[in-house]
Amino acid sequence: MKKFDISMLSVSILLLALVVLGVYQSWEKTKLDPALAKAGETTITQQQFYSEMKDLYGKQVVDEMVAEALIIQEAKEQNVSVSEEEIADEINSMKAQLGSDEAFLDYLGSVGMDEQELTERLEVLMTRDKLLDKAYPVTEEQIQSYYEQNKDLMGSPAPELEQVREQIVMILTDSNRQANYEQLWADLKEKHKVEWFDPSLADQQAQTAAPAQQ
Repeated sequence: MKKFDISMLSVSILLLALVVLGVYQSWEKTKLDPALAKAGETTITQQQFYSEMKDLYGKQVVDEMVAEALIIQEAKEQNVSVSEEEIADEINSMKAQLGSDEAFLDYLGSVGMDEQELTERLEVLMTRDKLLDKAYPVTEEQIQSYYEQNKDLMGSPAPELEQVREQIVMILTDSNRQANYEQLWADLKEKHKVEWFDPSLADQQAQTAAPAQQ
């Protein structure tokens, strides 16, 4: 069964990040640091909790948020969009693979999402994939090369290229996306001039470059 890529990160980490953000905003507003737990003589406060979660997951969560913002901005510039019908088709495909609407809802519950949240997440991910496909399209050379290298594994006698072209394009599209996402991410950060105001969350390259900007 296909493993659904509904998040660039673990959904549980993102949900935890929202909880932590709420705790931190509450702490900032009141400037109080109420206790969350007490272990013997040791008190664990909200600020300690926030600091720990930031150290553990802060960089991952901020990268996720920056990536989503850049994808939305770049898609708008390139006039790339995902239709409601495309998202519905993806959700229907997930339901079909899981076997029933009940299994689908159970799956969403297991990752802490509802269908509206899934729809919003899919829109971002499918937009990302469209940007990747536009920047790194499958070439005829790739198709020919893949066919020649794998045709003996496709049956006996081997099918003609046109009989398996669609399947090959699907395989290569997925391969291109995986191979080029990091490059797209780097290009978007450079193009849209991401600024990091917290050194602990900045990219290593940004940290290295920072002294030269002063």
